[in-house]
Amino acid sequence: MKIFKNIFFIIIIFLFGIMDVFAGPTPPNPFGKKKPPPPPGLPIDENICILMIIALLFGIYIIYNNMLKTKTPI
Repeated sequence: MKIFKNIFFIIIIFLFGIMDVFAGPTPPNPFGKKKPPPPPGLPIDENICILMIIALLFGIYIIYNNMLKTKTPI
């Protein structure tokens, strides 16, 4: 079993060494030396009211189910 571990690690180290040789240089920047343009302004909070209502209803649902599961004896 120890020989198998040694051979396994030798093969892994050898393969990682080969991968490093095959790695090429990074491609040049398509914009040259200037920075790329910023992304377009997207509305993040377009439907925030709907999401808040859904979150509130989901919270009420979870609390209600938790209360049903943990009924206290009278």
